[in-house]
Amino acid sequence: MTTNYTKKFDMMLVIPLALYILLIVGIILSAFIKITPEAVSSVFKNPAIWDSAVRSFVTSLISTALALVIAVPTGYILSRRRFYGHDLFDSILDLPIVMPPLVIGLCILLFFSGTNIGRFLDRGLSTMLADTIGWKSNSAGFFIFNVGGIVVVQFVVGCAFAVRVIKSAFDELDSRYEDVAMTLGATPWQSFRKISLPNALPGIMAAAVISWARIFGLFGPIHLLCGTMRYKTEILPTTIYLEYSVGNLDGALVVSVFMILISMITLFIFKKFGGKMY
Repeated sequence: MTTNYTKKFDMMLVIPLALYILLIVGIILSAFIKITPEAVSSVFKNPAIWDSAVRSFVTSLISTALALVIAVPTGYILSRRRFYGHDLFDSILDLPIVMPPLVIGLCILLFFSGTNIGRFLDRGLSTMLADTIGWKSNSAGFFIFNVGGIVVVQFVVGCAFAVRVIKSAFDELDSRYEDVAMTLGATPWQSFRKISLPNALPGIMAAAVISWARIFGLFGPIHLLCGTMRYKTEILPTTIYLEYSVGNLDGALVVSVFMILISMITLFIFKKFGGKMY
């Protein structure tokens, strides 16, 4: 009797699962079904789309690398130490995760255009460098309507995800091994480098993958800060927007399917190497 009730209960739980799975599969298949060989050929022959694809990969990889440089020590210190303002700092680091993407883009735009520090970093620093190396100075800056802005937006968003995953990875590790190493004469740096870091490597890899996957598809904040200029600030998400805005739905679909395939590959890698972090 208990077994029959269990089966009925499980069947009730399976219904919403099946409905949601069917919805996801239906949405994804709708994109695959609509593309044509002619559209695929047209997209792959378009040098502007290849340019945006290269820029997407390069900027997202640079942003992910920068995010890990910050996220590894940040995740470690938040996991292993309690200090004044710990909870406040921990909450601030989560803001890019919960803030609407357009709000992030607007805040970054206001920082670089409406504050003295931001204006110096964007235009003043570029002018100084141009004058130093003998280039003719111009009004173009590093970030607003430029590739540097893409990296900044991706870094701000991706680093928050990386910190959260890496902190969880260090939380999973027993700190007693580090304490034992230091009682045996190891310095805190040696303990971190030889014990903590190698054991947290799967979590760091998971952080890299999820951070890259999150920033690779960013559109709103990048479009707000950098615009969508072909051969300058165009990336794959903005390519979809451009193709759709000019009525080229087939081209937008092909790029969308390409990004879906990338997402599926990323998800496979994440699940393969993420371990408990997944």
